[in-house]
Amino acid sequence: MLAIVGGRIIDGTGREPIEDGVILVEGDRIKAVGRRGEVEIPEDAEVIDASGKTVLPGLIDAHCHFFMMGLGLLRYIDLSKAKSLKDALELVRRRVEETPKGQWVLGRGWDESHWPERRYITKEDLDPIAPDNPVMLVRICGHLVSVNSKALEIAGITRDTPNPPGGLIDKGPDGEPTGILRDARELIERVIPPPTEEEALEGLKRACDLALRLGCTSIQDAGLDPFALRVYQRAWETGVLKVRAYLMLAEEAAEAAERLGIKTGFGDEMLRIGSVKLLADGSMGARTAALFEPYADDPSTRGIFTLEPEELRRLIRKAHSRGFQVAVHAIGDRGIEEVINAIEEALRENPRRDHRHRIEHCEVLTPNQIERIRELNLIASMQPNFVGNWSGPGGMYEARLGPERLRRNNPYRVLLDEGVHVAFGSDSMPFHPLYGIWSAVNHPIKESRISVVEAVRCYTWESAYSSFEEHLKGSLEPGKLADITIVDGDMIMEPDRIKDMEVYMTIVGGRILYRRG
Repeated sequence: MLAIVGGRIIDGTGREPIEDGVILVEGDRIKAVGRRGEVEIPEDAEVIDASGKTVLPGLIDAHCHFFMMGLGLLRYIDLSKAKSLKDALELVRRRVEETPKGQWVLGRGWDESHWPERRYITKEDLDPIAPDNPVMLVRICGHLVSVNSKALEIAGITRDTPNPPGGLIDKGPDGEPTGILRDARELIERVIPPPTEEEALEGLKRACDLALRLGCTSIQDAGLDPFALRVYQRAWETGVLKVRAYLMLAEEAAEAAERLGIKTGFGDEMLRIGSVKLLADGSMGARTAALFEPYADDPSTRGIFTLEPEELRRLIRKAHSRGFQVAVHAIGDRGIEEVINAIEEALRENPRRDHRHRIEHCEVLTPNQIERIRELNLIASMQPNFVGNWSGPGGMYEARLGPERLRRNNPYRVLLDEGVHVAFGSDSMPFHPLYGIWSAVNHPIKESRISVVEAVRCYTWESAYSSFEEHLKGSLEPGKLADITIVDGDMIMEPDRIKDMEVYMTIVGGRILYRRG
């Protein structure tokens, strides 16, 4: 038996924290929770001293790209720390030097909104440093890639190549591709040699190690194909999978599952089939999120639909009628409107009481949309780390939206006050739950800030609710799975420091899987 003694317990229910608390763990379940003196500690218990620390339910990332993140740790240059275009290009140049001619050079995580140049990478930047290697660099949002001429050549993309459905190939005044592709990365990825199962399995192992180090005990992985499902199955069978996974299926995988009679909820406490994942629009960073009004920093566009509204309605009706939860990516207010309309139509045709359909990201909202989300009992699956990255004065959101719409961006306070279920995840930008909690608590727009207790609930109980698992996890209550995160610091007393706090211990099913040092 484990006994976690001392510290401040934030139990995920939304109740006031317990000071100088005690949690007893027996097997893989929580046996008791209370204050010191109220809970008897058995003599033979292994005692963990949590004095000066914060004890939380295991953190649950409700929207990430865990499988791809693991592959990225193996295959991609990490460009997230590049402070300028010059820095990013230097990292690419070094990788090119050590890569045989003809082999792909891949990178991810660059963010021009924090660079002095404030512009995307183009083929003109890449060609001089990589004349003989195809290069693809994925912007932090995942919705825009920059490639060089060699990559364009291999993919067969020329001035005559039409835009793919729901995507854009940027072309210059001369009609030639610039090397920038928006919501069209599949044109490049289809010619990149795929990973082996062994490589992908190693990627999942590394992703699990990172998750445990950051206090994350469950993840919800968005947009998986059949190959990824096979690797997850192997990871589960071989014990590589150390965190609990709820898998959101891309259309191809959902079709395969449906043929087998599998739908949302199939699986066990470690690995479970989740929702059908669809995309309604693009991203703010790529200026492809669908807005009612033009972008403030590019009045020529209002973004795009990655799925035309009629097709979106068809796919949502289809998934809903077959018993799946749907999770639809929609960032701009125009995209969100189409998703709400489509789900409302599906529910009208085929009522289901506890559907828990989700809008992923759900960033720019109108008051009427918030009211409809509440009435339809939709889940707003949101990423608070986005406001930490881009919502400050002079940040990307302000540039893209202007001051009026900025006030409607990620309005956590309003959503919670209206009774909307808000689940927090990271979209792997970055994958860091404590940074996300800090971002929500310290939202640059003061009227959108929420408390530490509320932010923890969104990253625990609400995330469990979004996967129909709140009866199993998401709060520190007797009978629930003993998934526990201990943070080295007092999150209530030092909210400004949460992003810099380190995880002291991560427990999954009563087993200590990470201990700092």
